[in-house]
Amino acid sequence: MEPSMSNTSPILDSFDDLIAMALAEPHPCRLLTVLVKADIAYRRRAAGTEAMIDEGCLVPVMARDWAVTQSLTLADIVTTADEAAGDWRFMMTAILPGMHGTAPLSSECEPHLDRMAQALMIGASLDGFVFFDREGQPVQIANASS
Repeated sequence: MEPSMSNTSPILDSFDDLIAMALAEPHPCRLLTVLVKADIAYRRRAAGTEAMIDEGCLVPVMARDWAVTQSLTLADIVTTADEAAGDWRFMMTAILPGMHGTAPLSSECEPHLDRMAQALMIGASLDGFVFFDREGQPVQIANASS
């Protein structure tokens, strides 16, 4: 799990860049977020166990959509997220664009949030999502088959 972005994603230097990109869309958007807990894998050795660097299991702990506005900040999201599930390490994100000048309803976001969480649980491709750490820095997440 090293800082950088996939070649298939736009170059984003921070969470703020993602919000700016969403605000530039022609129709209002919603930000889809899945908070992710990282269960680090351990390897048994004769001398005991040791953590496997950059390896483990990603577990979704909470999913939520947010209206993308000028006032939406990472700090607001982190505060709300910590109140619900404080042990998260990463935030999986996607932007759901609106149509005809209106943002999608939260109820329209539900199936997309479910698919995002499911992708984590079954080890599906994560190429269509952008991951950030708690400080809003992008991180590259790859599943075992990548």
